[in-house]
Order: sequence, then C-alpha cells, then structure tokens
Amino acid sequence: MKPLRLIAAFVFVLAIVLYSGCSNTAPSGPVTGLGGVTIVKYVAIGDSYAAGYQSNALYQSGQMYSYPNIIAGQLKAAGANLGTFEQPLYSDPGNADPATGKAARYELISFVGPIVGPPGLAPGAPANLALARPYDNLGVPGAVVYDFLDTTSFTTKAGPPRSNPFFQLVLRNPALGRRVLDQARALNPDVVTLWLGGNDVLGFATSGGVSPSAPTSSAAFGMLYTMALDSLRAALPNAKIFLGNIGDIAALPFFTTIGPKVAAGIPAGVYLRYQKHGNNSVAFDSTRLTEANAPMITLLGSSYASLLGRGGGQGGGKWYQANHYPALPPGIDTTKPFGFHPQNPWPDALVLDADEHATAIAAADAFNSVISSVAASHGAYVVNFHDFWEGVKRNGLYVSGQKFTTDYISGGFFSLDGVHPSSRGYGIIANEFIKVMNEKLGAGIPYVELSALPGIPAPISKVEGVTGMPSIPYEAFSDLGWLYGGGW
Repeated sequence: MKPLRLIAAFVFVLAIVLYSGCSNTAPSGPVTGLGGVTIVKYVAIGDSYAAGYQSNALYQSGQMYSYPNIIAGQLKAAGANLGTFEQPLYSDPGNADPATGKAARYELISFVGPIVGPPGLAPGAPANLALARPYDNLGVPGAVVYDFLDTTSFTTKAGPPRSNPFFQLVLRNPALGRRVLDQARALNPDVVTLWLGGNDVLGFATSGGVSPSAPTSSAAFGMLYTMALDSLRAALPNAKIFLGNIGDIAALPFFTTIGPKVAAGIPAGVYLRYQKHGNNSVAFDSTRLTEANAPMITLLGSSYASLLGRGGGQGGGKWYQANHYPALPPGIDTTKPFGFHPQNPWPDALVLDADEHATAIAAADAFNSVISSVAASHGAYVVNFHDFWEGVKRNGLYVSGQKFTTDYISGGFFSLDGVHPSSRGYGIIANEFIKVMNEKLGAGIPYVELSALPGIPAPISKVEGVTGMPSIPYEAFSDLGWLYGGGW
C-alpha cells in the first residue's frame, strides 16, 4: 500500500506543478522589494501603447491604466520613492476626431450587433499642460522610431512630416527640450522602458498597405534604432533600460474579426473579388476567405461588409465617396455587385493580403533582430512581446480565473478599436515588463492584480452575445488614419 500511496502523492504533486504552468491566478512574484536597486525616477518612452491610448482615443480615465502608470504604481509598492508619476492627461471623453471635432473615443453602444463608435460628445482638453518639468510618460501616440530624436514634429502642426497633435501635447514646452531624448535626459531616470517600432509596420498594415505603401526599411530601422540607443545610453549611462520588441501585428482583432464573418455570408459558388497590394482598379484576384493564408479583412471594412453584392453605387460607390475620390478609378463600375465583380472589387485599403502580411512579418522579424543586438551592445534588456503575443494568440492567457484572448471585445485584452489594449490588457503588458525587471534586477516588484482594473465599459443592458458583425462607421476610423500618418 505504501508504494501506491507514494505514487498517488507523486501524481498529485505533479498535477499541481503542471496546472500551475498555465496558472489562472495572478502571478505573485518574489518577496516585495527592489533587490538593493535604488529607484527614484522612472521614465517611459514609446508610442500610443505607452500613452495608454485605447478605444480610439486618449482620455484620462483610460490613461490612468497606461502600462507605465501601472508599472510606476508597482514600483512604489516595492519601495521606490518616485513621487507623482506625471502623464500628459487629456480630460474625458478625450481628444477630438480631426474630421468631426467631436470626441473620438469609441463606446460600446449596444451588444446587439455589436454597435461601436463615438457617441458624438464634445471633446475634452489637455489637463496638465502647466507642469513645470517634463512628463514621466513620454509616450507619443503615432510615434515611430525616427521620432525619438526628431524635432520637426514638435513644431509642425500641419503638413509634413505628419499632422499629429500629440507631439505638441507631450513635448509642449520647447524650454524643457525639443526631443523626447532631451526631456528624458532632463529627468535623469534610474529606470527607462522604451517600446518603439510597432508603428513602423502598423501604419502599413492597418491601411491595407496603401499609406504608407511599405514598412520602414530594415536598414533605416537599424540605423535609427541604433542611434536612439546610442544617444539614450550616452545621456543616461547608469539607467536600467528595458526594451519591448514587436509581435505579429496581424494577430490584432483589427485584422482577425471581420474576415470570418464575411466568409460565412459569401454565397455558394461566389468569390470575393479584391484588390491586391498597389491595385486600385479592376481586380481579378478572388478568395472565399477560408483557404490557407487567406487575405484579412480589416476592421475598417465593418461598415462595408453589409453592402457586399449590392450595385447601384451602394457598395464601392460609398467607399469612393467616403474617401473623396474626385472620380472613379479607370475600369471601376459601381453598378456591378460590390465585392463580387472584378469591376467593383473589395478595396485594397480594406484588406491585408497574404503578400502584405508576409511583408509585415518580415519587417517585424528584422526589427526584432535589430532590437536584440542593440540591447546586447548597450546593456539593455528585452521584453519578448513577440513570443508572448504568439502564446496569447494561440492559447489565450489565464489570469485569476479569467481567460484573455485576441478576440474582438469578448477577448478582454483589446479595446474597442481592435488595435490598442484595454485597461486590463495594459495591466498584462505591465506585468510582462515587471517580470523581466524582477529577473534582471533581482527585485520583487509585485504584479498588478488584473481583476482590480476595469474591463471594457458596456451598456447596462447586455442582452445579446457579441457574435454578430460589428457595426462601426467608417468615418470613425479617421482618428487612427492621421495617427499613423495614412490619412485614410
């Protein structure tokens, strides 16, 4: 009997160990503390993810859950004497959409559909422009790696290189420094997180490879990223620097939500005719959206999916009108069935085809190779979001009894724009940074408890499941268009 008891005990212990490998409880980490490291200043450098941008806008009640603000709170809990972690806050309901002048923030108007979009509210305004020092969070929505050392975006409010007002929001006072680097150096931080490079491929992908027509070249990225780390390390020789790398952006619900729903509605024997990369005219490429490496319909296409098969200007005609084409491209005939006829195809800007996806993957892989080598040569540490993202995409993530996936709305990880994380998604990102900080610093910074963070705001009556085709006005995406420089 004793051997049987020993075997049973071993099996029980083994089961516990295996179960904890996909734990659905919040990670506890080591004993709380900084491991002998002194931290009195933490600075975050990055793009819209660092800024806490979610549901298509920058707004204060969302910015409170930016991953840098969460990290700052957990550093304080471990004993860091940071003081107030300052961010360039934008009062609710957030920044204005440049096309409408109304608040750009999406809300979940109804679970039936679901219906998603801005409710037409008056916008908020910057809340702490008078801060007499640089912000601790220097995340600039829309920033690419070039922007770390650039000064022209600070002074340019319209025209080249981009018309992005968030540069003026974050770098609001030339006396504090005209570059992100200058303002970071002035704060002399002990710890820096830098996560740039995502937008160097994301703008290409979200616009269906239209604007810009290619990601940042790997050679240009390598040069710019090396310059950025050279400058940062020279300015802050003793800082602990943590870098984020880049995952497959096509895992975002912006790319994975609409295609399967469109595929289910394509009649038997009918194929979706779509424009491949660089084509804005007659298209003979076709798909059922079910084959291997099928093109991906972007979330931008949600408001046009219901018009498939229609003629009389109801499908492609609405697309060309919304995008202010002065005339139809040669060969286009919007009286033909939209999306089902070569002369009225699904537009290139609303699809990430297989070749474009491969281009995006190759760019991200090249960028990550640069990030890895530059980190090694500059005494910096990499948070491997590429592999983390793959795991979430394939298997989901269990934390404290909740499963997070990359599904739109129901997955809990992403906000309503399908690109930026939710508050809990930002908490997950913060915990990934903290995990590497603990490992490299020998620290015991506690992880944030995700259940304490808000989920996606929803209407009071949640009657229907989130299974239908999302309904999002195409015009509502204009905010993302200028954010990434595409001007959709």
